[in-house]
Amino acid sequence: ENPTVSEASEVYSADGKLIGRYYNEDRTPVEYKDISPILIRTLVDTEDERFYHHHGIDFKGLFSAIKDIFSGHARGASTITQQLAKNMFRVRTKHKTGLLGKIPGVNILIMKAKEWIVATKLEIIFSKEEILTMYLNTVDFGCNSFGIKTASARYFNTTPDRLTYDQAAILVGLLKATSIYNPKNNPKNSLERRNTVLDVVFNHDHMIINGILANASQLDSIKSLPIELARRTNEKSQNEAAPYFREELVEYIDMLCEIGEIRGYDATNKLNLYSDGLKI
Repeated sequence: ENPTVSEASEVYSADGKLIGRYYNEDRTPVEYKDISPILIRTLVDTEDERFYHHHGIDFKGLFSAIKDIFSGHARGASTITQQLAKNMFRVRTKHKTGLLGKIPGVNILIMKAKEWIVATKLEIIFSKEEILTMYLNTVDFGCNSFGIKTASARYFNTTPDRLTYDQAAILVGLLKATSIYNPKNNPKNSLERRNTVLDVVFNHDHMIINGILANASQLDSIKSLPIELARRTNEKSQNEAAPYFREELVEYIDMLCEIGEIRGYDATNKLNLYSDGLKI
């Protein structure tokens, strides 16, 4: 009910300015209200079109995927909730399959079964909005960008609530393969994937009904846009500030964590500067 996710710790000056960050996975969570509806719609339409109608497992999509396998056109059928289960609880690691996992072919069945069970439990405990928020906060967008806030800043120097149609399509397109469709390293592939995502989203009738996209000409104009990435994010420059001070601070904070002098925390539960999201 209270899943833990690695979160970057942040160091602020006395006047409230961010000096630097410490992390194993560069992640800063955001709330649902701080995420653009454009991104939410793009994610659901592309990754899990029946997200609001299933309870963790999309049986219709699963049966379609099985049929495609036998016809020689294999594709994934994981729901957003299943992907969250995989990302958050690492259900596909080898040590979680037990002795039966050593049998070829059986290990993937065990992993998928665990994935389905965890996804079903997540749907029971959390709302759809909470699941979407947790997913976008945990997913890997490549270039050491974990979570939508870090990805928005790193790729476009913006925030999740201000993402545009094309930016949302680029980030959602990355989820299929963070290297192949990375806009920094493979801009051509990223552009093609972005436009594919836009086509999928546009082809859903609700995009017209809700007035999110007015007409086909608007879609064409968005697809004709070049990919514009941030040359240098403020976050990066801030993380280069006062390197010697920040290095010295590591030892001091580690010492406070060791002796339990962090306000509001139990000394028996040692904190980690690189994963526990401390605000310093």
